[in-house]
Amino acid sequence: MRVILTTTTRLLDLGRREADVAVRTVRPEQPDLIVRRLAHWPVGLYAAQRYLDLRGKPEPGSALVGHDIAFYQQGVTARQDDTLAGEPRSGGRVVAELDSSLMLATFVRAGLALGELPEYMAQRDASLVRVWPDRQRATPYEAWLVLHRDLAHTARVRVVVDAIVAAFAE
Repeated sequence: MRVILTTTTRLLDLGRREADVAVRTVRPEQPDLIVRRLAHWPVGLYAAQRYLDLRGKPEPGSALVGHDIAFYQQGVTARQDDTLAGEPRSGGRVVAELDSSLMLATFVRAGLALGELPEYMAQRDASLVRVWPDRQRATPYEAWLVLHRDLAHTARVRVVVDAIVAAFAE
C-alpha cells in the first residue's frame, strides 16, 4: 500500500476523489460523507515570553489596546469572531492575518504578536505562555475524520483510518 499525504488549507472534494480520507478542522455537512470527531481542544490566548517581556501582559477589559495581534484570515475558520479569548480585539494592532494554525503558531512563537492557539499546540512549546489561563474562545478547536461513504469498507482505506484514529487517541 502506498500513502500520499497532502497538507493543504484547501478543502479537497472527497466526492470527486481528490482524496480518500481527510482530517479537517471544520465538520462537513454533505450527506454522502462519513464524519467522526477525532478531538477537540480549548483555544486560549498565547504569547511568547519574549513578547510579554517587551510589551507586558494585556489587561482584561482593555480590548487589547497597545498590543500586536495575529489571527486567521477571513474565511479560514467560522469559529473566529471579533474577540481573542473573549476579549474584543478592536484596540489591538493587527499585524498579521494568516491562513493556517501552523503559521499562526509560528508567528506567535516568534514573539511578533498575541494569538489564539489550541491548547494541544501550545502545551508542546515551552516558549509559549497562556496570557489569561481562565479565559478561552467560546468554540473549541476540533479535528474531524472524513471519508466518502463508498470507501468506508475498503481495506486500504480502513488501514489509514485506523492509523489516524490511533494517532489522535495518543
